[in-house]
Amino acid sequence: MNSFTIRFRALLPMTNSKPLENGQLIIDKGRIQKISSDFSDPIEGELIDLSDHLILPGFVNAHCHLSLSALKGQIPQSVSFVDWIRSVVEKNELMSWENRVLALHAQAKVMVRSGVTALVDYIPEKKFITEYSSLPFRKTLFLEVIGFLSSLVKPIVENLEITLKKNINERGMSKIGLAPHAPYSVSPQLFSELKRLADKYKCPLSCHVAEFPEELQFLQDGSGDLKDLLKERAVYDSDWSPPALSPACYLDSMGLLDSLVAIHLNLAEADIGLLKSKKVKAVFCPQSTLWFRRKKYMPVRDLLDLGVVVGLGTDSLASSKSLNFLEEIRVAEEMLVDVSREELLRMATRGGAETVGMNCGVIEKGRAADIIGFRLKGEYDDWYSVPFESKRDNADFVMIDGEKLF
Repeated sequence: MNSFTIRFRALLPMTNSKPLENGQLIIDKGRIQKISSDFSDPIEGELIDLSDHLILPGFVNAHCHLSLSALKGQIPQSVSFVDWIRSVVEKNELMSWENRVLALHAQAKVMVRSGVTALVDYIPEKKFITEYSSLPFRKTLFLEVIGFLSSLVKPIVENLEITLKKNINERGMSKIGLAPHAPYSVSPQLFSELKRLADKYKCPLSCHVAEFPEELQFLQDGSGDLKDLLKERAVYDSDWSPPALSPACYLDSMGLLDSLVAIHLNLAEADIGLLKSKKVKAVFCPQSTLWFRRKKYMPVRDLLDLGVVVGLGTDSLASSKSLNFLEEIRVAEEMLVDVSREELLRMATRGGAETVGMNCGVIEKGRAADIIGFRLKGEYDDWYSVPFESKRDNADFVMIDGEKLF
């Protein structure tokens, strides 16, 4: 792997350090070796002159369902969440494997062009692992698990363990995690087994949590549209008893909340103290939240004030108009009026990386050289404002693990 010297006009390290100006980076073997604030320092290897660019760590898409990309524009927006689930299942079952794969790769390019260098994705079938392996991102791939019937636990766990044994020792750009889909779609017995597997194979756990009102109703008394959906699909377990707990408390009662990567948390305001105490990592999906017209959504300001790690994700094209991450951060700014641009960029980089323990998201010595750059169009008083400019659709420079993509 080549050595590079990158000159920059400004650099946002996303550590606790202030922005740097008129300096250069030395990169060797995919890692950042030196950060200098002096153009006159010796050049090592190839010179990449970005002296008219702002550079920062590559964006981390901390929650995505890239395999649903073929559903773009096919799912009605003005429906209930349970009807949305029905529509996604129906449309996805009719979609050919070839179309799903083509859309996956096309939308991966959209993400890369918009500055995404690391991807945290829910994959519904293990055969997708091969497709994801050819994508340039640094990746954490969560095996998405659904199973509400207790009779399904044994075969599901056996198949998962086969996949984990085959893939868990993979090093470098990819790692595997486990994702029990949601409290309403996974049985208590399966939750317990997934926790056991995660501990055994030392892999992260993620779950959609407190996403919509029907979820809370189902956990409280076992009634509502979700029960109807489970019965409709012949997967309702009549022996299951509603825990009469909030989603976060329910997961905690099963030992699942510790260090969980929790997605959405739209209705978890009452549990933020518990989330903090259990070191939960949160992921906010702005465009998807807006798409569903949520009246309440993740209390990001409160979580940040408590020191909870928060990342940003795009979710899927079944519930979002775009996987362009620059659009995502702009929507996040519109929704989170009490969160600064510096904090939003921290969520989009370091925060996303920290949700799953990726070695990226900041620019500092020894870290992976996942770097993006934006050509500057004038003078700036605030470097953090550059990626939010409305006419920026793409990054102008992208490097992943020391390899220049463009």
